[in-house]
Amino acid sequence: MDNGYKLLNNADVKKFLIENIGEESIDVIKTLLKKENVTDEVISEETGIKLNTVRKILYKLYDYRLASYEKSKDKEIGWYIYTWKIDISRIKSIIKENKKRILRELEKRLEYEENHVFFYCKKDNMKLTFEEASERNFVCPKCGSMLEYSENNESVEKLRKEIEKLKREIEEL
Repeated sequence: MDNGYKLLNNADVKKFLIENIGEESIDVIKTLLKKENVTDEVISEETGIKLNTVRKILYKLYDYRLASYEKSKDKEIGWYIYTWKIDISRIKSIIKENKKRILRELEKRLEYEENHVFFYCKKDNMKLTFEEASERNFVCPKCGSMLEYSENNESVEKLRKEIEKLKREIEEL
């Protein structure tokens, strides 16, 4: 599974795994790439990660459909044994979908920022639209201070740059 190790070295993949599954997920995945159909106990022993943590990571990987398991019954003790395997080939498409969702949210935010005028309370760090501010006679609803006009060109520009960056990242995936 050299391709799996190659994926693990990708910056976007590492960032996604660490942020969404946890830093220790990298070691768990490496163990799963080395050995197919391995138990959580074996992963725990090989990585030195607590068994409960390994299980949490495995179930998170399973939720993303990056790992799967087979369940069998131990004939001697009657307990179920779960053996795990990894398939991280889908991870880039998962990351791409995640980035697209964030992009849609940023684009909505940009549209909102571009289509509204804002007023701001310095004391309470509160930002209100023109409509909200005028309903309150341009007085802060928390502290009673006068609201001041707030220029949002900086916010709009920051959002535009973030959107362009995200579009490039999606294109590169």
